[in-house]
Amino acid sequence: MKTEPTFQKILNFTRIEHTAFSLPLIFTGAWMGAGNRFPSIAVMLLIVVAAVGARIFGMAMNRVFDRRIDRLNPRTAGRELPSGKMTLATAMAVAFAGLGVYLTACWFLGGWCLILAPIPVIPLLVYSLLKRFTSFCHFGIGLCLALAPLGAYVAAAGQPQFSWEVILFSGFVFFWLSGADIIYALMDIDSDRQNRVHSLPARLGADGAVRVAAGVHLIAWGILVAVVQTVGGGAMAWMLLATAAVFFVLMYVPAIPIPKRFFPISTLAGIAGALAPMVA
Repeated sequence: MKTEPTFQKILNFTRIEHTAFSLPLIFTGAWMGAGNRFPSIAVMLLIVVAAVGARIFGMAMNRVFDRRIDRLNPRTAGRELPSGKMTLATAMAVAFAGLGVYLTACWFLGGWCLILAPIPVIPLLVYSLLKRFTSFCHFGIGLCLALAPLGAYVAAAGQPQFSWEVILFSGFVFFWLSGADIIYALMDIDSDRQNRVHSLPARLGADGAVRVAAGVHLIAWGILVAVVQTVGGGAMAWMLLATAAVFFVLMYVPAIPIPKRFFPISTLAGIAGALAPMVA
């Protein structure tokens, strides 16, 4: 039997390639923090490094905490930890390596970035535990990503006095990803119910969860409209708003498989939403 290289296992374990699709959200925060322009290349590179490190830490700890739950779910039983392809020690080493990368980038950014660096670590560490206690666990991951543009704003601006625009944009990110995670959880209704994992689909059923997700996404799109209005967006910004709306609608087309509704369709909705304020 061919053994998968360790490096490839780590890539599969962290899904690091998905970081690329959160970068537009981070770039928008940096753009706003620098006064509607991009900061220096050095600052942008450090922001990206911090984002990659934080995501590795959050994803690895999610896999560590959920390894027993994943073993009970046929969809996730083949993941690295429940299948035995990766040891717990290796998984923890990957997690803390990611944390080290994140903190190092914050140290080089200095100032408020270093002072505030511990704040995002807390939701990254605990969001995956929420499914053991509350059906509103989906909003935990939304909070994690909503902090990303705020962090990029601080890195670019050098201070945490947030503009109204970036606060609104962070709200868009929060509701967009939270709603997408509800859609994603539709795949695990039966397993969640059998294993007493809390989720909105398990609690409300597929139809009820879809209605909640649709409401959450309607709020997300409404906030995005407010962002574009606040920054004085022109025709291109409104075209991107319309594009985001199309992708939001596609997330609710039953003929489209749920994995594709989450990725890439929900991702494309987020990217369109991230670009809209920058073309104003």
